[in-house]
Amino acid sequence: MQLDLDLLRTFVAICETGSFRAAADIVARTQSAVSLQVKKLEEAIGELLLDRDPAGIRPTIKGELLLSHARQVLAAHDDAVQALGSRRHDDRELRLGVGGDFAQGMMGRVLDVLRADLPNLTVQVVCAPSEELGTKVREGQVEIALLGEGEGLGQGPVIHRERCVWASGGDAHLRDPIPLAMVPPECLYRRWAAERLDAVGRAYRIVYTSYSIAGLQAVVRSGHAVTAFAESAVVPGMRILGEADGFPPLPMIEVRVERCLARDSKWLRNLQKVLIERLRLDG
Repeated sequence: MQLDLDLLRTFVAICETGSFRAAADIVARTQSAVSLQVKKLEEAIGELLLDRDPAGIRPTIKGELLLSHARQVLAAHDDAVQALGSRRHDDRELRLGVGGDFAQGMMGRVLDVLRADLPNLTVQVVCAPSEELGTKVREGQVEIALLGEGEGLGQGPVIHRERCVWASGGDAHLRDPIPLAMVPPECLYRRWAAERLDAVGRAYRIVYTSYSIAGLQAVVRSGHAVTAFAESAVVPGMRILGEADGFPPLPMIEVRVERCLARDSKWLRNLQKVLIERLRLDG
């Protein structure tokens, strides 16, 4: 039995993203073509490789076994192509995902590292909430992502840590109930803020909601609300609030580097390693 590399690449993309649609984008094929590739691979092996249910798509026991081998085969193939190719290793484009909340605190450091090692690299930066970036890196829409907020969004070592703080403009923090400008409900910062205000018995109401850090900054600087986000996002016209102001401490924000496994290559693995080694707090 001989297994086609294209079929293995599509299979790995499906397993890593949990989606035929996302896998189709990664391998540049239609969803129907991806389905046909899976069928062809299953026929060649003589086993069902994927379980499909409302919760998503996951490999069967035989699929898990194939996935382990397929990753090794594709990694070896891609490494050989890179080693024998004539294209400069840094003459390419990287799609880099960075959480918009902490980008101001670490983007300069990240770009310094990339420029030092890969001066010809073109970087396409995607700023979004960490939860959204987690999906994008799994689905191959970004190749490397800096994920914050903790709680399982990243598994690598912490490369950046900073305070999550309360920030106010004008006298918004003196009002009762406290007017809050916050990220959408699915963001961890909003939950942190609500839990801590509830714990100290401070009344509040959400008066503005925005994914945009710039939008939150504008609302707070104008004196209309209080917010909670990364300390590095505090700009002139805003001040940090503490326990003396009646605002309890918020948790630390931790950031990790994750790469897209569905687009795995020696180049991406090395790039992730460089970022971790140069940026990690204890490195």
